[in-house]
Amino acid sequence: MIRSCLFAVLALALSACAQRSAWTLPVQPLNAHELARTAPTGRLSGVAMPVAYRAALDLDPRQPRFNGVVEIDIQLEAASTGLWMHGDDLDVSSVTATAGGETVAATWTEVLETGVVWVGFPKRLEARKLTLKIVYSAPFNANLAGLFKVESQGQFYALAKSESIEARRFLPGFDEPGFKAVFDMSITVPEGMRAIANTPEVSRAPARPGFETIRFAPTRPLSTYLLSAAVGEFDQVAHAPITANAVRKTEIPLTGYTRTGKGDELEYALSLTPPIVRIFEEMLQQPYPYEKLDLVAAPQWPSGATELAGAITYRESRILRGPNAGPSFIRALKEIHVHEIAHMWFGDLVTPPWWDDLWLKEGFANWSETAVLSILEPDGNHEVAAVSDMLSAMSLDSLASARAVSSPITRNEDIRSAYDAITYSKGQSVIRMVDHYVTPERFRPALGRYIARYADGDANSEEFFSAISRATNEPAVGDIFRGFVTQQGVPLVEASVSCGKGAPKLTLTQSRYKPLGSEIEPARMWTIPVCVAWRDGANSGRTCTLLDKPQSVTDLKGALCPAVIVPNADGAGYYRFGLSAEGWRSLGEALGDLPATEALASLDSAEAAFAAGNLSGEDWRGVLVSAVSHPDAAVLSAGLRATETLLRQLSDHPVADDLRTEITATLDARTDSPDDAEGAARILGFRALTLNDAAARDSLRQQLDAMLDGTGGLSSDLYVPALRVVFADGGAAMFDKVLEARARLDDAVFTQAVADAIGSVRDAELAARAEQLVFDGAFGGAASASMATSLMANLAHREATWNRLKSDFPAYLAVIPSQSRRATPRLARSFCDAGRIPELDALFKVQGPEAAGHEQALAETKEYLTLCAVQADAARAAFGPR
Repeated sequence: MIRSCLFAVLALALSACAQRSAWTLPVQPLNAHELARTAPTGRLSGVAMPVAYRAALDLDPRQPRFNGVVEIDIQLEAASTGLWMHGDDLDVSSVTATAGGETVAATWTEVLETGVVWVGFPKRLEARKLTLKIVYSAPFNANLAGLFKVESQGQFYALAKSESIEARRFLPGFDEPGFKAVFDMSITVPEGMRAIANTPEVSRAPARPGFETIRFAPTRPLSTYLLSAAVGEFDQVAHAPITANAVRKTEIPLTGYTRTGKGDELEYALSLTPPIVRIFEEMLQQPYPYEKLDLVAAPQWPSGATELAGAITYRESRILRGPNAGPSFIRALKEIHVHEIAHMWFGDLVTPPWWDDLWLKEGFANWSETAVLSILEPDGNHEVAAVSDMLSAMSLDSLASARAVSSPITRNEDIRSAYDAITYSKGQSVIRMVDHYVTPERFRPALGRYIARYADGDANSEEFFSAISRATNEPAVGDIFRGFVTQQGVPLVEASVSCGKGAPKLTLTQSRYKPLGSEIEPARMWTIPVCVAWRDGANSGRTCTLLDKPQSVTDLKGALCPAVIVPNADGAGYYRFGLSAEGWRSLGEALGDLPATEALASLDSAEAAFAAGNLSGEDWRGVLVSAVSHPDAAVLSAGLRATETLLRQLSDHPVADDLRTEITATLDARTDSPDDAEGAARILGFRALTLNDAAARDSLRQQLDAMLDGTGGLSSDLYVPALRVVFADGGAAMFDKVLEARARLDDAVFTQAVADAIGSVRDAELAARAEQLVFDGAFGGAASASMATSLMANLAHREATWNRLKSDFPAYLAVIPSQSRRATPRLARSFCDAGRIPELDALFKVQGPEAAGHEQALAETKEYLTLCAVQADAARAAFGPR
């Protein structure tokens, strides 16, 4: 009896001791200097790891502010007097910390403008579990970031844009992708309004008079950037569930949400969703990971779309199919829809731990567009879109200042700089190259095994390289990925063929591509899967090799002495190629008959050779004309774009008129199918805007007039060229008519087209009115940025627009989306004049702090201005004296 009492007393004493040991001696709070000195400018230390959130938001989009309460369960990995976390522009009224059965009041100090916060404890806390409870309020954001509100047709909507580091604007937490946790969310809303979150609604109960509280099911582990919270008078568009299949045993509820009156226009995207999900599941052998799938068409959104888990949210102009939707618009709708669904696996389920590995979600989502749509629509020519996407990346990657796909990011301000063509388009191109090299039959199931291994967790680039090498049983795969992902620049593969006894010899030499005027050092090495297509009379074939040294020599087996070689078969390789002058002439003559993927890759490599001084003006002109004669709309479009570039470079050089005449004759000689609406639209726009063809301008003007008057329709693919014509030719009366129609038509695609075209006005007073629309934010923040770019593109108004932007730069930054501010140096690209660099530097020396993260765009723009001027001079010289 005595012994058992002693054990009881000892147990009580140990319990009390354990409780006392959680919070130790009081500590002095850190002063402002110490906090500023120690605040993490990028990643948090990981000492505090969130496990679960219980969040209650009170959202009324009719009001200027919202309220919130959040409890966060945290595992503290080391003893501490406080912890670093995130919260941006939140008015915090109470913070408490509970550990070991004791609750203490804590302090909240926002230390950095990027929302880095110090939560200070009054006592030292040992390593253990704790719970923070934070009570706060905040204003709805005015720049489409965090939790923002918009008004449309007299109704209000609140939406959460959480990516990249915007969740901290409406929810205190650990706002990094690697900190995945379970979220238990409830939202109090005005009665009659809908609320959307990441998971299904599980209960609804009255709150204060006129309001109700909706609770949602707990999530799987999610990153904060994937959080959804949307409230408003949305139309709910019902759809049949996505049925079960061999990979997934349960059905998935599928629902659409639009602003009032737009529900019918979401039906098309909803109908595409079940087969797209099925293709992903079969391709990866991994089931769709979330309890539901909502498609939310937002009245305004700062990007095209965001992969909020289980509640994908789109800018409505990208996902609603209206009655005038043209084939290019529909193709783009399919691509963005596949892209966002891909994220449910790539990014949401398996997440990069930090933003320097953003490509692991965005590159794979971009690659999925082609991979999935080519299965969904085998005759849809989707591989061509992947090559076009690759070429956009190569344009940026040709700069010395270009970043690598995976580059260190040490500051929160620089995170958005990773959202560029390098991450998205180069990322997808490298993945596509490996998919071709390994073969889809081996590579795609290997991706599924990688997904299964890291599900609900995170994986960085090195973990991916190792996992995919093992899963494919191809050690070289990791080397291929590593070389392209960690090094910037475009490989240049120079190819030559020598014929003699035996099989012809193919010599390949690699270096880094360097255009005229660049400071790039060409010596660089990659491990490159190279496939060369060849033609030898009626005989043709291809030869593939892994180029992992500066030079290699390979037999062209089966060939006699090929007259034409295409050193990038199927346009599958992320590299440009070089040929001899004779090789370029032979390829130029054959280009019109090449597969579209190879024609696109050849056109780009020829343009790059001309820009590097390695292709004569006449040979480049010959390639251009062949491209414009190609039957594929994408090759045609690329050829016309390259023609527009060359005409700008030539300016008033006499050969410019000869080129216009030759291109006109080539277009006249085309025999396109009446069903090729994409090609027809591109040709009509080129004739009207670049060739200034009166008949083409009249046709566009008449079609737009009929649409505005309600007597006819106009394909959305022609909105921009038609509007550019009427803004240029129609004067004040047409300017007013278009703006009146924009409000009346309530068509988000038309509104965006107005913003893209409005800079074409000729009258200075109308240009001034357009400038004011920019600063008023009349069409929304994203449209304001588009209007500014449009005005800068017009030589007649460029100087006045630039001066207005410089003088009112804070006001301009205040009206555009927050995430667009870092890209504002690119407005100066319209000048093509290195003499503008000093004033660009001066502008951002003063205004740079308000355009956080602008440094990468500024460096790229300065280099672009230098190269643009050098290459324009070289282009004119290439065609001889005037």
